[in-house]
Amino acid sequence: MPNRIFVLINVLMALSYSGIGVLLILYPESAFSQMMLPSSYYAYALGGVLLLYGFFRAWRVYTKLKEEDDDEEYSYYDDEKK
Repeated sequence: MPNRIFVLINVLMALSYSGIGVLLILYPESAFSQMMLPSSYYAYALGGVLLLYGFFRAWRVYTKLKEEDDDEEYSYYDDEKK
């Protein structure tokens, strides 16, 4: 059960980073961008970095889940060897 919670949190964080990155790229002149960043060029740069980081986190969750599925698939054979 805790594994599902960690996966859910990681997926939500990946979506959050990607979503904020997309919003910064689409709306560089928003109130948030103007309040936090000195110019719209920084909004584009930060948006791109957040978008890439969100994709990286999603890829990392995917590979972790795939690795765990592979381990479970062969765990039957590991028990027979003992």
